[in-house]
Amino acid sequence: MLIRKKYAAWASAVAITALTFLTPATSAGAAEAGASVWPPDGNFHAWDGEDSDGAHCAWYGDDTDWSSCAPAGNLRNRATSVENSGYAGAYEDVLVYWDTGYRGARACINNGSWFDLQHFRFPSNGAGGGEVMNNNISSHHWTNACSEEPVYIP
Repeated sequence: MLIRKKYAAWASAVAITALTFLTPATSAGAAEAGASVWPPDGNFHAWDGEDSDGAHCAWYGDDTDWSSCAPAGNLRNRATSVENSGYAGAYEDVLVYWDTGYRGARACINNGSWFDLQHFRFPSNGAGGGEVMNNNISSHHWTNACSEEPVYIP
């Protein structure tokens, strides 16, 4: 009887371990994307470092060319992490673009979300589609809704 109990406990542990390793990852890990940790301030933020670190720009409105922004001055093709801290409601989501003037591939940064761009590609929806988003954003604009999600790189 004691051997049977030990075997049952061992079999349960093996089954749980196997399920853990065989379950596919279906979304980005916590270190790559997630909900904003800060309360909304109405801005879209970008940093040139991982985890919201380094030179920083914040926008309340649209920007056709990230070559000039405040306070960092220039984040065109330099952003490594972004956060949408806009207010919920009309124009709550942000489309980021591969090129200036809202041209090229675009990806949606939904309201209240944060991304480490090293782990994402632009969707294949224009010039620059399929390219890594890290150091590859040139413009953005606020929108009512968008569905072009960044493509996770496992």
